[in-house]
Amino acid sequence: MSGSHRREMSPQEDELMVLAGRHCDGTLSPDDLSRLEDLLVEAPELRSRYLAYMELNASLMWRYRTGEGLPADAADVRPDSSSRPSERRPYSYRNPSWIRLAAAAVILAMFVSMAYWVGPTIDRWVGVNADQTTGQRLTRDSQEIQVAVQPTTSSHTNPFVATLLDASSAVWAGDGDAVDVGTRIRAGEIRLESGDAELVFDSGAKLVLSGPAQLTLETSLSASLTSGALVAHMPETATGFRLRTESAEFVDQGTEFGVIVESGGPAEVHVFRGQVDVHGEGSSEVVELVDGEAMRIAHAGDQGERITYSKSRFGGLASRVTAPIHWPIKAGGNGHYYQLILTDHPVSWHQAARDSMSRHHLGMPGHLATVTSAEEDRFIIEKLIGESIPRGIWIGLTDVLRESQFRWVTGEPVGYTNWAASPEQQPDNYREADWHGGEDYGMYTATVGSERSWAWNDLSIDSIHETISAYLVEYEPQVDALTQRTITQPPIEWSTASGGNGHHYQLVLSLEPVNWNVVRERAEQSMFNGQHGHLVTLESPGETAFVVNEVLRVCGISENMIGLTGSNLTGSKAEGLRWINGNPVTDIAVGKPYLPADRVYGLLRWNNNEARWEVQSRAIEVQPGAWFGYIIEYP
Repeated sequence: MSGSHRREMSPQEDELMVLAGRHCDGTLSPDDLSRLEDLLVEAPELRSRYLAYMELNASLMWRYRTGEGLPADAADVRPDSSSRPSERRPYSYRNPSWIRLAAAAVILAMFVSMAYWVGPTIDRWVGVNADQTTGQRLTRDSQEIQVAVQPTTSSHTNPFVATLLDASSAVWAGDGDAVDVGTRIRAGEIRLESGDAELVFDSGAKLVLSGPAQLTLETSLSASLTSGALVAHMPETATGFRLRTESAEFVDQGTEFGVIVESGGPAEVHVFRGQVDVHGEGSSEVVELVDGEAMRIAHAGDQGERITYSKSRFGGLASRVTAPIHWPIKAGGNGHYYQLILTDHPVSWHQAARDSMSRHHLGMPGHLATVTSAEEDRFIIEKLIGESIPRGIWIGLTDVLRESQFRWVTGEPVGYTNWAASPEQQPDNYREADWHGGEDYGMYTATVGSERSWAWNDLSIDSIHETISAYLVEYEPQVDALTQRTITQPPIEWSTASGGNGHHYQLVLSLEPVNWNVVRERAEQSMFNGQHGHLVTLESPGETAFVVNEVLRVCGISENMIGLTGSNLTGSKAEGLRWINGNPVTDIAVGKPYLPADRVYGLLRWNNNEARWEVQSRAIEVQPGAWFGYIIEYP
């Protein structure tokens, strides 16, 4: 800001801020703590700066841990029939004294943790006098704040043990109170009537609960499942997590697993990956289960029996805790990661492609998997698919731009293939349609035979005989073809020898909804043979016929943006429209939108009723469908 000067911090202040930051994020070592103590003892002027920093952090953490609109004395966010929304007292974070009180409480908890390392010296400069039965006093700037706390003999001062990460489909039992995503959850019972709820414990353990179910949260490293099904992902920080049932206790050793508890107590555990130790209730025997193993324990005291492992018993839940699998280079792989996603609803190829491109793992973007070798094909089938998945699994293979010319979404060449040969040879382009080539999208399908295996099949966008609810994601370093989430075909020349203008035309499939202005910019930034492109201008019947017959020849994209813009408020012959090069629209009939608009863009669109392509105008505010194409012209 002009006229102001920012005071430079001294080296001691810089060091203090670094140590304070480490303290707040939990990475402060004993040596760091010792150095922090020395700074605060030797430099009294730094103490108020340190306290201000910690108070700010505590205030922010308190907001995160308790949730907006949750009073400190009634912060129980679990669905409970004894507490209805109307009975909860409102409050505001705008109350400065409340914020300072909350912040002071969290700061005090931090000081207690520090005291374990630095001992009585901190008492000298913090000015804290403890009364273990009535509370503690924090003195700062001649102001004393009374803070109610548990006696120091208690090991639990934080009533919250987990955070609700997702509950979009959850219906809570009891009075049906809604619980907001991001809400902190106290130790205690939660009951789910239907749907799913995803919880992340403070230890890092992730549980996805499927209703109807009843789960009791105990600590950040333990819970009890009374009934229902759940799946769990345990990072290293949650190793040793204990999940109890009436008949057994399951102790995680770094794993992904699923548990089903039936009414009356019998429990099943299926280990997706890693190891789970099974302790039968009332039994001294410990059974170690690893990848692909499962056990059923009927009742307390039962030794349990091995049962057939079945990840599909948990449906789409399993994919919500399954981490991507690495294909390491040292094992002959490409270093990429792969993840099988199962959904509880049908998903189109376009939806799967968009979702895949929105996913990231270890900083690497995802895309629908491209299977370019027999080794990669075998790795995917053996390590990811395993059991039979109903219907099929989408992969990043399509011939939507040109019939029978299959392309991977990354632009990689299609050399290796694994098309199914039974019951019929694939791809068969079943159910040929007028405006598209029938079946344009690749998938894994379970083949029929004495032994069930997996191969590729093609499927149409409007298929009525198969519904897909699974897709395969591949994570790798950024791929140029995915930068703008598009798939392109090579440009096609309208040669002068055939009466053309010598220009090249390129069809692009957009895998995300974007407006015409963005598409126009993309076209103008693209290059071919050293020339910048632009959205196509169809300035003669001959040019339009070439684009329709050659560029759009049997493709599966019904709406394609073109370089037409202007107003469609007056006239019947598009007097208000112009091509983006400024030329008027003369020899092309342009269909109007249902309502006149003062700003429109052009589409080359398939008219299914009349079985022909036609140019239409559409209000600039209205985007095409979730997937569409656009045509670039290169002079």
